[in-house]
Amino acid sequence: MAATWITIAASSLPEIIRLARPLFTRTPPQIDNSQQLRLDIVGEQIAELQNAATQNADSINKLATDMQKTIEVLQLGAERMQRQLIRSHRLALVSATVAVLAFVVALYALGK
Repeated sequence: MAATWITIAASSLPEIIRLARPLFTRTPPQIDNSQQLRLDIVGEQIAELQNAATQNADSINKLATDMQKTIEVLQLGAERMQRQLIRSHRLALVSATVAVLAFVVALYALGK
């Protein structure tokens, strides 16, 4: 009895295997490259941001150095102007004193 089933199934066996194979064999899962591409883009963006931050830090450091030099020059100029103002004030005081003395001498000369 088994022999009759084998003879009947033997002729259809290649067709049965052909139809059943896709059900039992797995196809490899499709790799989602979009996620990897996103991660690559994010990595590039991080590198660009780090580069920009480094450049900004360098620029800020240079700006701070330039500002410090500018402030030092301004302070030096302010000190010079202060000394010149003191000299001008003293000169004005001496000039006023000489003018008063000249006026007194002129009055004395007119009074004689």
